[in-house]
Amino acid sequence: MPVSKKGRLKRILKRGLARGKAAVSRGGSDQRPAEEVTVVFEGPNGEELGTVVSAGGRTVLAAARDAGIDLDHFCGGQCSCGTCKVVVRADAQALTRPLGNEQVVLGQAGMKAGARLACQARLIGDVRVQIPRWF
Repeated sequence: MPVSKKGRLKRILKRGLARGKAAVSRGGSDQRPAEEVTVVFEGPNGEELGTVVSAGGRTVLAAARDAGIDLDHFCGGQCSCGTCKVVVRADAQALTRPLGNEQVVLGQAGMKAGARLACQARLIGDVRVQIPRWF
């Protein structure tokens, strides 16, 4: 019996989510996170929204919450909606590499443009990210 496109997509996403969870449990990177990292958040027009010092290994989304920055995340940080997308403006190597579902949600074009999901990108070092305008 042929599998529908919807069924195939569900399987791919499920497999990607499992791989992503495994990578997060390993830290998603060969690099060890710094104890404290600085995250600078920019708005859609490049204006600085805030800076926060956070513990290494936490997600960009958690750092945004710590800084009091409103960053949408409709799925609750489960890597399924893409609303917490940010664009890395400086020091992309200071984040864990994108794996699993994050790659599926962002797509190749998003990845090439420097987009990351704040709920998946974990902090290894100091980084500057921009919160894009959605509408």
